[in-house]
Amino acid sequence: MIEEKLQQLGLRENETLVYLCVLENAEIAPSEVAKKTNLSRPTVYAIGKELVKKGLILEEDRSSGLRFLATPPETILREVEASKREAEARLVLAKSLVPELSLLPKSQSYSVPKVRFIEESQMLEYIYKKSDDWDKSALGRDATWWGVQDSSLVRQLNEWLTWYWKRSDPMIQTKIITNEKEEGHSFEGQANFRRQMKYWNMGGNIRTTQLVFGDYILIVNTHTTPHSLFEIHDAVTAEGLRQVFRGIWETL
Repeated sequence: MIEEKLQQLGLRENETLVYLCVLENAEIAPSEVAKKTNLSRPTVYAIGKELVKKGLILEEDRSSGLRFLATPPETILREVEASKREAEARLVLAKSLVPELSLLPKSQSYSVPKVRFIEESQMLEYIYKKSDDWDKSALGRDATWWGVQDSSLVRQLNEWLTWYWKRSDPMIQTKIITNEKEEGHSFEGQANFRRQMKYWNMGGNIRTTQLVFGDYILIVNTHTTPHSLFEIHDAVTAEGLRQVFRGIWETL
């Protein structure tokens, strides 16, 4: 039915009644619309204003009083096409805005990062479990591990590194500064071309591995026992530290 189709296009029931009444009569006084639709005059006047805003009817103030005039039915198509264009423009705007909004803290003045401390007895199990979460977060940013590495990480987490590079997404890479050349400390996948490392001969005092990956910051102690891991999940802090590590990388 026509009424159902009009309502599917966004007209309310009473708007549909008024619109069809005007369209059937070409031009008509609001009082006549009220009689034909059994709606009150104030309701008809209010609905008429809304239909005028939508371009579906016109108002004409004559000496004999206000008249509603029908516009061509094609107006409905133009209205829907205009709404579609507006929706598409809003979609493009929303897509461009989401990455920017995701970097903002919940409050302009205060961000609450999620911090976890993992003891040595739980650390290995934790990094296997969390690897997918870290990857997912990073793939939404630049898919790059940034940071500085204490070479003891390669010795202590050899098995996890081998496992990680076998199953990692092809987009993931590293740009990490290390305090010691890795000769003699190897793992399968170490020579992967996506694993970019720079040796810093001034990094002898680095004793913890500090990494940024997606919205996560990881601080790993494998140099002394007991080993430990700090995980900080905070988009704003991670983005700031990523820029610092990027700048250091580019200057070496």
